[in-house]
Amino acid sequence: MSITDTQSYSAVIRDVLFAKAVTLPFFQDFKARRCKMLQVQPEHIPYLGLYIIDEQMTPDGEPNSGDIKFTHILKVGFSVIIQNNDPVAAELKLDEAFWALMNGIWRDPYLTNFIDTWNPNAGAGSPDNVRFEGITRGSRKHMWGSAGLNNEMPYAELQYDASIKYRAEYGPVITDDLLHIHVETVPLAKDGTIPAADVVQRIISEYEFTP
Repeated sequence: MSITDTQSYSAVIRDVLFAKAVTLPFFQDFKARRCKMLQVQPEHIPYLGLYIIDEQMTPDGEPNSGDIKFTHILKVGFSVIIQNNDPVAAELKLDEAFWALMNGIWRDPYLTNFIDTWNPNAGAGSPDNVRFEGITRGSRKHMWGSAGLNNEMPYAELQYDASIKYRAEYGPVITDDLLHIHVETVPLAKDGTIPAADVVQRIISEYEFTP
């Protein structure tokens, strides 16, 4: 059993992006998480989060022709939170985080490879060679606030969203393969009935199929 037997391609892509982001030098001292439900406390800052925001699916081709196929647009969201009393310095730091993500992830020749994601240097690749075609849209914004019991900790947050495009086909699962056909050819009697085998010789054909 492989990972895509139980997990969606979107979850695999999110996890691959997360695994890459946490290895970038900029984020070495960051607390990193993939679940937005977990609250970010002051002790977790500096913080890196990567979440599935939403996913849109439209037909890949005519919806009533052939197997079910979708063009998926997966939106993932990066959250980078830092502490800094100087808003100008904080914004420059957020921009540095944004640039680390842009250059560290989207320039990766294996992660973004549309044919084969295997990285021989790391001895690993995207599970089941799950790939995506490209990024259809991206957006970022900077947020400001304070945290702690008495709001004593000023923080700045980078919110960067990327819409990732990939295609997937969901063909039917056939469990009763047609492996053998037996055909008997015999002329009908004058009254339209089928003569007995000892009256009229049959032409028998056997067809074997490899699943």
